[in-house]
Amino acid sequence: MSYFMGVLGGQGANPAAALVKDGELIAFAEEERYNRIKCAPLAIPVGAMSHCLETAGIGLDRVEQIGFGWDCERYVREIPAFLEQIEKRFGVEENDYNRLHELRLRLSLDPSRVRTDYRFALAKRGYTLDERKIVFHRHHLCHAASAFYCSGFERASILTLDGSGEEYTCVLWEGRGTEIREFKNFKLPDTLGGYYATFTEFLGFKPDEEEGKVMGLAPYGRHDEQMQEKLGEILRFDPATGDFSVDPRYRFFGPRSQGQRYTDRLVASFGAPRLRHEPIEDRHRDIAFNVQWRLERVALALARQTIAATGIRDVCLSGGVAMNCKMNGLIASMPEVERIFVQPASGDAGVALGAAYLSARAAGVTKFSRFEHAYWGSAYSDAQIESALREAKIEYRRSPDIVEETATHLAQGRIAGWFQGATEVGARALGNRSILANPLISDMRDKLNREVKHREGWRPFCPSVSEDQYARYFPGAPESDFMILAFPVADEYRAAIPAAVHVDGTARPQRVTRRANPRFHALLKAFGRGSGHEMLINTSFNIQGEPIVNSPRDAVRCFGGTGIDVLAIGDFIAVKPGAVR
Repeated sequence: MSYFMGVLGGQGANPAAALVKDGELIAFAEEERYNRIKCAPLAIPVGAMSHCLETAGIGLDRVEQIGFGWDCERYVREIPAFLEQIEKRFGVEENDYNRLHELRLRLSLDPSRVRTDYRFALAKRGYTLDERKIVFHRHHLCHAASAFYCSGFERASILTLDGSGEEYTCVLWEGRGTEIREFKNFKLPDTLGGYYATFTEFLGFKPDEEEGKVMGLAPYGRHDEQMQEKLGEILRFDPATGDFSVDPRYRFFGPRSQGQRYTDRLVASFGAPRLRHEPIEDRHRDIAFNVQWRLERVALALARQTIAATGIRDVCLSGGVAMNCKMNGLIASMPEVERIFVQPASGDAGVALGAAYLSARAAGVTKFSRFEHAYWGSAYSDAQIESALREAKIEYRRSPDIVEETATHLAQGRIAGWFQGATEVGARALGNRSILANPLISDMRDKLNREVKHREGWRPFCPSVSEDQYARYFPGAPESDFMILAFPVADEYRAAIPAAVHVDGTARPQRVTRRANPRFHALLKAFGRGSGHEMLINTSFNIQGEPIVNSPRDAVRCFGGTGIDVLAIGDFIAVKPGAVR
């Protein structure tokens, strides 16, 4: 058996590591879960790498190759010519050369520096790295591999969309067997991820982290033709093909006196940006709606172009832009699409998985296991859990039936922290590191946002539904096991589950199967026996600005510092005094 690791980290957000044994995934985790810094910017994923090795029970010497998800060697050679092309294309003025230098620093990674940094970082953990084992893979090819190789599809139309990976921002691919063939690409400054990040910052949110807030805010706005004309100056596209371009003079070149990702030209067109502490107005809601609407139109046309070129109706999506659940749901619902697989860790964390697959493929591996669940992180024993509970000096006990007892608390309107099994990978809690609540209670969304998540009151929550009742609420919708596709909720159930339905009548569901998560599936069934609905609100076990909890100690800390009423952790349960509605 041969082991191959994939990593990305040291130059951006969401560093991660993945380990495969031949073509079988063994472990996959994000560094933020270990260093407890949201998105872990610039970190080398030594915690995630250690988790992978410990899960496999091997040393670093057993890993044949470490794939790094950025093609440093090629890009260092080609970056001067690429920047020269940008300069000629846009007639860069003298005071913009610092922007080109900024772009050079952001995109270029010296391969010898990467190898040295990883060797020193791993040495602090007691590992000895042979630097020759690190090889470099194209960033977007890693995105494509991370979705296609574990999709279960023999053939697929593949779209990878992000801010940028090397100079590439969007690539259209055809996957057949183990071959992934590129047939079209888009390069900086034409970037859908960059376009969305610009307006994320303009609306007062953190770019490259809080794009989901723009997506969540969008349904509160309205379509505006005049605003679409303004956006058309920034993001132009062909409605027939989706071919697009982005004018960097609104994002990058020119004075930027009020923001990092937008210039004064954009401010002149859209008015004053929103500061983070300022209230959200109708103007901001309308901007969010129209920015989201335009992204969707481009993505739908790109998907049609890809399917037309390949003749394949099974679709794979990956890249940071593929974290946009509303866009994904629309693509999934296209008549041209037969099946869809969206990598649940679509951002740069997923690149680590793709890099591991590509290293295995280069060594001759031709078969990869299907990605049937996302529980690839750390797991803890009852002894470790009880140690954390004792240390916190909170009252707890072993439950005779943790499923039935938790279901009873949820039915009575209590909010439960649910900590079970191995940590999920990706941005969504999928039933192992979750905060759960009753979707039938009309004010539950407000209560969760105010007392537990400590976030904006308009933010929606998502439902987890048993596989047996999934079609009841989402008739005709494709299977969605990773909470990464948004669909309309059946009209007849919207009033019954008000806390799980967004303002536009949609939800971002997780279909829970008995095979993937038997304990969480049993909880949904138990709740359904009393309520008639095998559904729970499921949000990530954290508060705004922090990573999802990983260890029992993290869970106890979050439980103690929020309005969570009940902690169901392994087979133990803790209930706060006076935890009643």
